[in-house]
Amino acid sequence: MKTQTKSKKFEGQCKFCGQDFSKRQIAAHLAICEKRENEKTGNIQGLMLGIYDSYLKDFWLIAETNKTAKLKDLDQLIRDVWVECCGHLSLFGNYGREISKNKIIFDTLRPGDNLPYIYDFGSSTELVIKVLGYTNYKIGIKNPVELVARNYLPQASCIECGRQALYVCTECGDEQMPFLCEKCIKKHDEDKGCYLLPIANSPRSGVCGYESPKPLEQLF
Repeated sequence: MKTQTKSKKFEGQCKFCGQDFSKRQIAAHLAICEKRENEKTGNIQGLMLGIYDSYLKDFWLIAETNKTAKLKDLDQLIRDVWVECCGHLSLFGNYGREISKNKIIFDTLRPGDNLPYIYDFGSSTELVIKVLGYTNYKIGIKNPVELVARNYLPQASCIECGRQALYVCTECGDEQMPFLCEKCIKKHDEDKGCYLLPIANSPRSGVCGYESPKPLEQLF
């Protein structure tokens, strides 16, 4: 399982070539990735979107759309990859100023635009969608929004021993989640009788019973 390094030399991975890139490098790489040459066209095919947590900066996704993709397609991708736990409501925009999920993304957003996204109006996960630019790579009709890059698991140190954590205690935290490694969870649970969840590569880790839909080492 790969995690983000303290030096931030690599923070995530390109879906196509599997190489490591920082959050700042990844968009430029995706525009020239050699493994995508067969999908490249001379015309604009859609938009490249950066999806970021509003507060936890180590979490990010890069997605690409075709010209027919709607906001409801983007909502489904975000749910599938990052946030879905109990079928909570979500919205694009702000409370009271919601943008319809039936809107076509290409007709609604332009490079440079930022669009807020909220999942769950109780224990909310707040994201921002940033339009990074146009793309001239083909995206499939069946999947009009495609995940093309994402972050590795951010480093999370066990509060007991300092090793890489694999669990989070949902009851002991205040502003920060208390993380625990495999060796320390038993003692922590016996001492405090807490509710532990497996850590997830998601800003919703430890919130409302959220668990990753895939193993941590599987990014795509």
